[in-house]
This record gives sequence, structure tokens and C-alpha cells, in this order.
Amino acid sequence: MDLDAFQWLLTEPGQRLLARAAEVRTHGDLRANDLLRREAPAEHVAVALTQVALREKAATKFGDLAARMYFTPDGLEQATRLSVARHRAARLNAFVTQTLIDLGCSIGGDLIANAEQGITVAGVDLDPVRVAVARANLEALELPGAVAVADATTVDTSPL
Repeated sequence: MDLDAFQWLLTEPGQRLLARAAEVRTHGDLRANDLLRREAPAEHVAVALTQVALREKAATKFGDLAARMYFTPDGLEQATRLSVARHRAARLNAFVTQTLIDLGCSIGGDLIANAEQGITVAGVDLDPVRVAVARANLEALELPGAVAVADATTVDTSPL
């Protein structure tokens, strides 16, 4: 998925197609593709159906949150299981951690867990698509945080 395709998915027409894809996917991938192709171009249908499939797969890592989140195949595969991320976030919270910079945040799994704990989070990643997905995940879950495209080796993490 490229950045333009993902940004389109976040638009109102993209969200409508995503919801419709979730509805018709129960008929099987080929039938769903056929039905959706009557409503949208092939590239939009592919993005929506892929996202629905990734959300289904992500339920094992992200539970109920997966249905509202966004994923890339690699980002999902590499993401920390939410239960593990929440455990680590709770440990940071116990040590009164106030801010966290996730260097290489990918799709934002650790950002989500830490933001849930009330920790101020910021994430960086070199991949603009993963940054867009992480930002969309924070927004979809109504969690605060900032995400930017950056090289983690150049980020100044020194305290103010």
C-alpha cells in the first residue's frame, strides 16, 4: 500500500468503502471483490479488502481494538502484541514516566499502549506510510500523540 492509497482510505469515500468491504467480505474474497468493483476502482477495492483482512488477522494481537485500527502487512507482523505493550507501558507508568519517544514506531502499537497509560507519546519512523498508519491509529482510538517521519539516529532525545 502506498501513501496516496492509504490517505484515500481515510477519506469519507474511503471509509464508506472500507465499511462496505467488511460487510461483503463474508461472501468470500472473490464475490466481495466483484461486488465492490461495481462501486469503486480496482485499486480502492484492493486497499479496502486488504485492510479488512489485516484487521481480522490483527485481532490476535490487538483484540477488539483491531477493528478500528489500520495496518500494513509488515507493520502488523512486526508489531508488539498489545498485551505485551500494555505490560511494558504499565511498568513505565509505575516509574512515573511522563514522556516517551518511540524511535521506529511503525504502526504505533507501543504508542497506543503508552498513551492509554497517560504517558505523552511521540513516535518517529523512516517509512511515511507507517507514520501515517500510526497517526491514524492514535486518532481512530482517540488517543493523544505525535508521529513524524524522521531518522531515529538523528533525533535528539536529550531532556530539556
